[in-house]
Amino acid sequence: MKKLSLLAAGIFALLPAFSQTSKGDKLVGVSFGSISYTNSDSKTTYSNTPTVYNSDGNSFSISVNPNIAWFIQDNLAIGGGISVSFYSSKSTSSNTGSSTTTTSKYTQPSFYIGPLARYYFGGSNKGKPFAQVNFQYGIAGGKSKSESSGGSSSETTTKPKGDWNTGLSFGYEHFFNASVGLYASVGFNYGKSKTSYEYRPSTGSGYDYTSDYSRFYIPVNVGLQVHLAGKGNKKK
Repeated sequence: MKKLSLLAAGIFALLPAFSQTSKGDKLVGVSFGSISYTNSDSKTTYSNTPTVYNSDGNSFSISVNPNIAWFIQDNLAIGGGISVSFYSSKSTSSNTGSSTTTTSKYTQPSFYIGPLARYYFGGSNKGKPFAQVNFQYGIAGGKSKSESSGGSSSETTTKPKGDWNTGLSFGYEHFFNASVGLYASVGFNYGKSKTSYEYRPSTGSGYDYTSDYSRFYIPVNVGLQVHLAGKGNKKK
């Protein structure tokens, strides 16, 4: 029994023994949100025509959000984060009154960066709830292309003029040990963007247009967080 006790003590001595949310510590992590894949198939009929309109398609989106922050006092960390996301979709439409089919493709990468502040409260060395505020500014471009089996096509290029968002989120982090935690959060975000579009058909004249857009959304994230001890914060 004594040998087992000594072995266990030795193993735990080798594990990282850092403080978690103390002044001087650092947070480094990454979260994943808005991961989705959708496959759709629709058939639409109208009372004034026997024609059936068909459409099928799929879409994929993912967002990756790295962050880094420093505890300027116990439980309060100030830092910044970035958000990189990608969205793509493809759809094919046709109807029973014509042999023509139309295929549309759309892609939109985006990049955001900005400051954040996170405060941990309550809890224990096994886990703590937290609140986080953030502001991000970014760009979100994109391109869509439509082609018909009859030979016509069009392309629309998206050119961002400015995009920002700000929000508040609440979450809980479970500590696997003193240096690694897994967290989940849900938030409330508001943002605005201004975007210009260049529409160019294969025949005829194209045109440009601009859109101002505001949005409110509820982000849900799951992430891994690493807690690095500051100078003098390693437990003896």
